[in-house]
Amino acid sequence: MSVTQVDRETFLFNLRQRGLVSSRDCRNVLERLPNTDRGRGVARALVENGLLTKFQAELLLIGRTAGFLLGQYKIIDQLGQGGMGRVYKAIHQAMNRVVALKVLAPHLVKTTKAQKLFRREVQAAARLIHPNIVTAYDANEIQGRHYLAMEYVSGPNLDQLIRAKGPLKVGAACEIIRQAALGLQYAHEHGMVHRDIKPANLLLQRSRNKDSFLVKILDFGLARLHAPEAPAGTIVINENLVMGTPDFLSPEQARSLHKVDIRADIYSLGCCLYVLLTGQVPFPGGTTLEKLIRHSSEDPETVTHFRHDVPEEVVAVLARMMARDPADRFQTPAEIIPALASFAVIASTPWDSATHPVPEKGELSAEDTEQGQSGELASTLPADMSVTPMSASGEGSLMPWSEMTREIRRHSRKALLVAIGVLAGLLAGILFALWMMQ
Repeated sequence: MSVTQVDRETFLFNLRQRGLVSSRDCRNVLERLPNTDRGRGVARALVENGLLTKFQAELLLIGRTAGFLLGQYKIIDQLGQGGMGRVYKAIHQAMNRVVALKVLAPHLVKTTKAQKLFRREVQAAARLIHPNIVTAYDANEIQGRHYLAMEYVSGPNLDQLIRAKGPLKVGAACEIIRQAALGLQYAHEHGMVHRDIKPANLLLQRSRNKDSFLVKILDFGLARLHAPEAPAGTIVINENLVMGTPDFLSPEQARSLHKVDIRADIYSLGCCLYVLLTGQVPFPGGTTLEKLIRHSSEDPETVTHFRHDVPEEVVAVLARMMARDPADRFQTPAEIIPALASFAVIASTPWDSATHPVPEKGELSAEDTEQGQSGELASTLPADMSVTPMSASGEGSLMPWSEMTREIRRHSRKALLVAIGVLAGLLAGILFALWMMQ
């Protein structure tokens, strides 16, 4: 259904009310335009002259007069939206600094306890000043809207990149993971665990000379906002959602609500390396429970099944990162850095370093991981900022008990024990969520 657009005079009145364009600049544009009653012609001219963004123009054309300012921030574009709220590209007017502005969904900060947790988590994230972590600049509340202002990153996230370009060359993939490990190590030294490392939360920033890049880890400090009443260290299952993404979730994070440490992030980072090298998640297809069980009981198809140019040493690093037992993994991200250093190509450009597409079996489908923005590389933040549904294939609700038991019986005795552990963790989370809603 089409939306009725305002006429020229209404458009200009709304424009003046918002103060988005100076009177002189607007007059200069209008003098060159043919006389028309339609607002769209004026909007198009202002956009072409760089005085309005397309986002601002579209809102004005449908009669919107609010949503352009949030305190000192002028909103110029929307980058994404989801269960956590909306993310905008904005300019801090006093500092003339471009930021990514995350406006949190009201339900995340609806209680005093949740608001205190938000402030505490943001303060912790603000201490993470590192080249490989998206910097948190500012957090506040204005007229009931809580927001977080972050460093704006102009490149794509890895989910978008792989969808558009396919698997990367080994050197570029190793350099991306090496840089991410640098950021994770810094966070680890400051006592923080991310809990949701995945390609969509790893952003790429081009260098000015465009022959190298920086990896930026997104969303430190916001992981536990999905369940603000949860005690520290808790992995929460609430309203059919799991903290973490099933395609990148460590076995211990799926089984237990407690005691997740940096080694869980290392496992998830290994899953990201797998995607960069193969173009698919470690365990594609299947239900959520099947994915969780396979992470806990199986090894994924080796990357050499998809390509033959990956050195044995890199294959070994990947296997150790994705070891099912945390004790068998690298114990800190710092240990990953030298293991990949000799294979990483620092002066690389991932945009141009993709390999030939892998066979259909290895393609990264929308059913296997969280959706990006249809391969669009212009966006700098994940389109869906929400916590990921338990099944990325659309099976977001928890399975009925009968279906769960049928799934468990299909697996071996060893997998049965694993499944029972996973199921116990899920049920504990459900009971906790029900208790909190009373």
